[in-house]
Amino acid sequence: MAKINQNIFRAYDIRGIYPADLNGKVASKIALALVDLYPDIQKVVLAHDTRKSSLPLSQAIRNTLVKEGKEVIFLGTAPDPLFYFSIFHYGFDAGIMISGSHNPKQYNGITLHVKKKGDIVEKDLEAIKNLVSKERKAKIKKQGRIVVFDPEKDYLNYVAKKINLKKPLKVLIDSGNGAMGYLPEKVFKKLGCRVETIYGEFDGNFPHHLPDPYEGKNRIDAEKAVLKGKFDIGFVYDGDGDRVAAIDNLGRSVTGDFCFLMLARQALEKWQGPIVHDARVSKAFLDEMKEKRIKTYFSISHHTAVIRKIIKTKAVFGGEVTLHFLFPKDYYLCDEALFASLKIAEIASAKESFASYIDTLPRHEVSPEIFIPCSDDRKFKIISKLQKFLRSKKYDFVDIDGARINFPHGWALCRAANTTPIIKCRFEADTKKHLIEIEKESLEIFKGVGVPITKIVNKELGLSS
Repeated sequence: MAKINQNIFRAYDIRGIYPADLNGKVASKIALALVDLYPDIQKVVLAHDTRKSSLPLSQAIRNTLVKEGKEVIFLGTAPDPLFYFSIFHYGFDAGIMISGSHNPKQYNGITLHVKKKGDIVEKDLEAIKNLVSKERKAKIKKQGRIVVFDPEKDYLNYVAKKINLKKPLKVLIDSGNGAMGYLPEKVFKKLGCRVETIYGEFDGNFPHHLPDPYEGKNRIDAEKAVLKGKFDIGFVYDGDGDRVAAIDNLGRSVTGDFCFLMLARQALEKWQGPIVHDARVSKAFLDEMKEKRIKTYFSISHHTAVIRKIIKTKAVFGGEVTLHFLFPKDYYLCDEALFASLKIAEIASAKESFASYIDTLPRHEVSPEIFIPCSDDRKFKIISKLQKFLRSKKYDFVDIDGARINFPHGWALCRAANTTPIIKCRFEADTKKHLIEIEKESLEIFKGVGVPITKIVNKELGLSS
């Protein structure tokens, strides 16, 4: 048996380059491991994104599950909204989603979900990894079957009933040639909106831009289209539909911090309770919640970790400023970008000008997120060393996910990415001057513990170190 790259098994999902790390044989073994670990599952939802490698991976998994006597509820090319809706709404036993999400097209990934347990992560994913390393072939017990399934109609009816727009909007959609396709357009039209979609065709080559709305360059086409077409709002989705960026009516991207604050305010208008957030959240948000006497909780940056913290704290809203949002009081507790965009549209529909409302939100100076290449076997060791150093020097910092160092005028964050061989850094301060000072001091600390910083240039702030 060919050796399997163990690094594809991460803390919260499975990611690798196709076909070197993740191919049909590996995917088949993962499916076998899932049914060995959870022998009671019978009906498994299977979906994939638009990548060229996703169809052969899904075929390998589908064939394996059928040989194992399972019923495969096959959605074909479908985004996370339809995948999770199928599991939660109809009560199927498990689900397998094949998607590289926002990563470059040579990557792909597999998310495993089990009813009443959620996405398979950490210890259970470690168990999957151990089972995959053993020699095991599918056993033809009782032949299973494939059921081609389309939940779209039920999904459209379900989510539309949960949304109340104060007025119809003119909406621009950019699906980035990912699995969202024309699904957002159908929902917004059902709500009475005028809608135009760009890049709605499925195309795993992503000819226009990568389906990663967090990166500013991938939002440029949508920004231009919103401004030119005089749209009220625009939305840019990632490849599998778990992240969304909003564009205001002036063609400006709305930051994840602003979206998070707006959605938290919206939730608190209906319910009183805690909010769960990631380590990158703005101090402006934390200050407002403190003023309102709302409890807030840091979480590891992954939707599964956020979901766990939401359940534990009985939070009314949660998410990450990297454009992941969760609505425990309004919807199924899953990472669902289309529902998030509908909730943002609700906010915009109640305002005379969405852009004018955005301009009223409190804001601090914040740096772009810095991505530093670092191998998977080194990045967590470096972060551990950083935490030990900060403790020894009595720094005030949060260690929930990496290290968020608190300074008198702002903060700095250094953390290991969960899904890629990268260390990420971000900085925030009350003024531009203080931001530069915090960046310089922090980068020296990071260098000292082995973060592989060679040269970082922030042209906007004039920082070079």
